[in-house]
Amino acid sequence: MVPATETVLVVDDEQGILEALADLLREEGYRVLTASHGREALERMAEVTPDLVLTDWMMPVLDGPALIERIQQDPVLRTVPVLGMSAVDVNGLKRLHPGMEFLQKPFDIRALMKQVRRALDTNARVRGG
Repeated sequence: MVPATETVLVVDDEQGILEALADLLREEGYRVLTASHGREALERMAEVTPDLVLTDWMMPVLDGPALIERIQQDPVLRTVPVLGMSAVDVNGLKRLHPGMEFLQKPFDIRALMKQVRRALDTNARVRGG
């Protein structure tokens, strides 16, 4: 378990997945914010800058690609790492979005936590932490 110093924003329109991921991350010691679509995620990030965004790809209101575009355009948020989640073939998404990390739904919990830790560790090194 990690000390609760890192905040992860989980964005997914499927309430069951959103709650399960939030519970899992809290059990691992992370602070967790949740949003059910991209617009709500941006509202959350206006209040608190997360250390990581874990977002579904296909959502109503503002989908994953549009959310990521907004994050990358924001001078404060652009350094926040983003992990994408999708039920569609993530290999195709990786080709369309080189350098972006994706998780294939349904995903293995250990693989998820490994990618979360890797993204947070990499971000901490970039920030000089």
